[in-house]
Parts: sequence; structure tokens; C-alpha cells
Amino acid sequence: MAIIFLLIGAAIGGLFSWYITHQYYKKSTKDLKEIIDNFSKDLQESNTLKYFEFLLENSKWKKEFIEHEEIWVAEKNNTFQIYPGKRGSEFGEGWTTMYPSQETYRYSVYLKINNTPIKELTFISLDGSRIFVPIPDKKIINEKACYFWNMNSLGIKVCKIIGHYYIHKSIAGVAEMSKIELIN
Repeated sequence: MAIIFLLIGAAIGGLFSWYITHQYYKKSTKDLKEIIDNFSKDLQESNTLKYFEFLLENSKWKKEFIEHEEIWVAEKNNTFQIYPGKRGSEFGEGWTTMYPSQETYRYSVYLKINNTPIKELTFISLDGSRIFVPIPDKKIINEKACYFWNMNSLGIKVCKIIGHYYIHKSIAGVAEMSKIELIN
């Protein structure tokens, strides 16, 4: 009789132990799946232009030279880079004529993740390359060209990192000299 109670007790204990282990397994599998899904989502979101914009505003950037080429690298994640390309064609619009040197050129500036370009912006070097700013937007009002920079634009965010303003000290100083409107 004692052996029967021993076997019944062992069976009940085994079933109870199996049930607890199974419940823990289901919960830990669910928790692990949630953690993996969150990491996967973070990885997918971190390789986007939106995350690049986040880094432009929330990371320090440092200038480096790789094979004699200027590259700006985000300190929070060095796979995010700003690459000012080579000098392009000559450029001239009404807002560029206010400067002593009329050497004005177009540049492509590339935003790269893992050395892959994800966005190309147009910047302009003015006044003998002493000023380097994004090309402003243009609107025609009463048959006259009016230029403006949206201060929340991607170009301005990049300019805060790689721009040059010479004696004008800021994008606002260049805007004032060039008769470019600043909007938010």
C-alpha cells in the first residue's frame, strides 16, 4: 500500500513539476520573443533617414579625413556620416551676388549609413568658398524670385554641423546678407 501511495505521490509531483516548468517555458518564450521583436524594431528604425535626423539634432559630430576626404561622423553611431562631395558646377542666382568674390559653386552633400548614400542635398559655396550653406528654396511672388530657408529642414540641420559662415557667424547672418527669408 505504501508503494502505491509513493507512486501516486511521485506521479502527482511529476505532473505538478511538469505543469510549473511548462508555464515558465511559455512565459519565458513570450518574453524572449518580445525582447527580440523590440531589438529588431530598434535596428530597423535606426537605419532610417528619420533616425539620421534624430542624430543630427542629438549627437555630437566630428570631422575626420579619410583618404584626404572630409567626412563628418556621428559620435553616437559612427556608421552615420555626412560626406561633402566634390565641387560641382558654377552656380549663380540673385542671392549669391552680394559677396566680394563671385566664385560660387554647387556641391552635393551625401548622408550615408554604413557608407551607403541615403540622401543627397545641394549646398552652395559662396564668396570664394568662405561660406558653405544649403541652397535655399525659391518662390515666385509678383514675378520676382524670393528665397527662403526653412529652419526645420534637413538641409539646415546638416548645415549646423558642416556649414561655414565666414564673418556672418551664423546662417542668420548669411540670410541677412543674401536677402533670404528664414521661416520655421
